[in-house]
Amino acid sequence: MKVINRLKDKVKRHKERSTPLGFKYVLADSIGFVNQGDWQIVAAQGSVFMSQDYLATIEKFSPANTEQRYAIAYSGNKPVVVIACQIAEITGLNFIHSCNEVKEKVAASYKERMIVCGNLVSSGLHGVAFDKSVDLETAWRVVAEVTYRLRKAEHLNGAVDFAMIKDIKGEQLAHSSVVERYSYRKIKTDPDMVLTLDKSINDFDDYLAMLTSKYRSKVKKIAKAVEKNGYRCEQVEVTQEIDRKLYQLYLNVENKSTTRLATLPEGYFCGLAESLGDKFVCFVIQNDEAIVGFISIIIDGDKAIAYYVGVDYEINKQMPVYFRLLQLVIECAIERGLKTISFGRTALEPKANLGAKPVDAYVWARHRVPVVNFMLRQLFGHIPYEEAPERSVVKAQ
Repeated sequence: MKVINRLKDKVKRHKERSTPLGFKYVLADSIGFVNQGDWQIVAAQGSVFMSQDYLATIEKFSPANTEQRYAIAYSGNKPVVVIACQIAEITGLNFIHSCNEVKEKVAASYKERMIVCGNLVSSGLHGVAFDKSVDLETAWRVVAEVTYRLRKAEHLNGAVDFAMIKDIKGEQLAHSSVVERYSYRKIKTDPDMVLTLDKSINDFDDYLAMLTSKYRSKVKKIAKAVEKNGYRCEQVEVTQEIDRKLYQLYLNVENKSTTRLATLPEGYFCGLAESLGDKFVCFVIQNDEAIVGFISIIIDGDKAIAYYVGVDYEINKQMPVYFRLLQLVIECAIERGLKTISFGRTALEPKANLGAKPVDAYVWARHRVPVVNFMLRQLFGHIPYEEAPERSVVKAQ
C-alpha cells in the first residue's frame, strides 16, 4: 500500500506541476520594464532588497556571471506576488578556492546555467514579496510556477536546468515546504547568526552591561587595541574614491572564500549608498594613511543587516580589525533604535561571542532532469556548513 500511495502521490504531483494556477503574469528582463506602482504595492511588504531602488542598483552593478529577471503575479487585476530572480552561470570553480591542476580542469568542466529566486550577493529571503491577501501556500506555489516560466523563457539564451530558492529561515521553512510538490529539495546551509537586543538597551554601555564579565572584557579589549594602534572608527559617505578603496578590501575577503557564486564589480557600494540613502551605512577603521577595514550595514525595516566587509589581513594580524567591525554593527543598530541584528553566515564563533544565536537556514533546489537530482547533493557537498558554537554571553536573568 505504501508503494501504491507513493505512486499515486507522484502522479498527483506531476498533475499539479502541469496545471496552471490561474494567475496572470508579467515577466521582465529589467526592473524598469515592470509596472512601478504594481511592483511597489507588493514589494513594500517585503525586504528592502525587493525595492526598485535596490534592484536598479544590482542591475547596474551585476556580477559578471549574473543577469536579473522579474515577475509580477496578478489575481484578476490585483498584483499579489512579486519575484526577483537571477540567471547565473556557474562552474565547479565557483565552489573550489584552490586545487591541483587535475581537479581544476574537472571543476572547470562542470558548467550550469541556473535560475536563483533571490540574490546571490545577499543572505536572506530577498527574492519574493507577497501581498497579505494571498495565502502563503498559494504564494509559494506561484513562486514555483513563475520560476518554471522564467526558466522556459530562457531557452533561446541557453538551457537553464537548475533552480534554487534562497534563503529560507525560521517559520518561512514550513510555509515554503509546498515547493516539495514541485520536486524541490531542501538543503541546509550555514546558519544566520542573529543578535536580539533587550528593549532596555539604549546605548552601547547598556549592551556591555548585559554581557558576562568574561565577554564584556573581550569587547573592551578589542576596542582598546584598535585605538591603541592609532586607528579610529568612523562612519563615512561612500564616494567613488572611497568605493575604490573599499572594493580592494572586499576582494581581500572574497578571494579567501571557498565558495564564490558571484563577485561584485567595483562601484557597487557607491551605488548602494546613492540608491538606499539612510538605509545604507558604512563604517571604516582608518588612520591618516589608509583604510584597513570596513563594514556595510543595510537597514531593513526594524532589522540591521551586517552586509559586506573588507579587511587588510596584514593589519588584522597585528590588531583585531574584523572583530572591531562586528562591534560597530551593534553600535549602529543601537543608535538607530533597532533590536535585531543579522550578522550573516560566516565567522560564527566571533559572532557567538557577541551574543548572537544561530537561526537555521536552507535553500530549496531542483534539477530539471529527475535522475540528475542526486547532483544537488554532490554540488552542495562542496559547500561546508558549520554548527554554531554554544556561548553563555549574556548574564542570567
